[in-house]
Amino acid sequence: MLYPINFIRQIPIEIPVKMILMRLGYRNKTTEMSISQRVKVSSLIDDGFAYCNAAGCFRRIEIMDRNEDHIILEDGCVLKSKSLADLLHKSSAIVLMASTVGADIVRAASDAVARNDGATAVIYDAVGGQSADTSMTWINDFIRRQLGRTMEKLTSQRYSPGFGDLSLENQKIIYELLELEKLGLSLTLRYMLVPEKSVTAIAGIEKID
Repeated sequence: MLYPINFIRQIPIEIPVKMILMRLGYRNKTTEMSISQRVKVSSLIDDGFAYCNAAGCFRRIEIMDRNEDHIILEDGCVLKSKSLADLLHKSSAIVLMASTVGADIVRAASDAVARNDGATAVIYDAVGGQSADTSMTWINDFIRRQLGRTMEKLTSQRYSPGFGDLSLENQKIIYELLELEKLGLSLTLRYMLVPEKSVTAIAGIEKID
């Protein structure tokens, strides 16, 4: 019997300003901005973040079998990836995770494009992408703290479909096992998540030595 899905409807993240600026290409020692430019960018970041509705979920699933290029989960699903199998070589289970900041930020960026405001669209896009990543990190850290109580830990890395040799088709497995439609997400025929500012990941669970 599979573990239940844990849904987090409101993830309490702060605005990841530093990472947003890095995503936009700003560097503290090399990028020059006037005070007025800094104020405008800061205001747009704040405005964009107001459109973000961070939410997510996770689920523990036991590993039933494995070899050098795939793992078999307790529900019979197979994840094919040598890199993932290497990462999970000490793991007895995995955690599937998903985070999203919703569709409002995507619509706001599209609206900015429609009115020929490319600068705002680019900033909103960076805010949405980085906020989704920050939400995933929050979930990862939350799970890590929970596992510490049972003398378990997460692998130091996590994998997402489309990374390395873990094909994007695996997104369908994660989507179904996490029942992501309950978070308002859908999956395209090309295995892309909608709304696009959404992220999935896989991490392993190991015993603490």
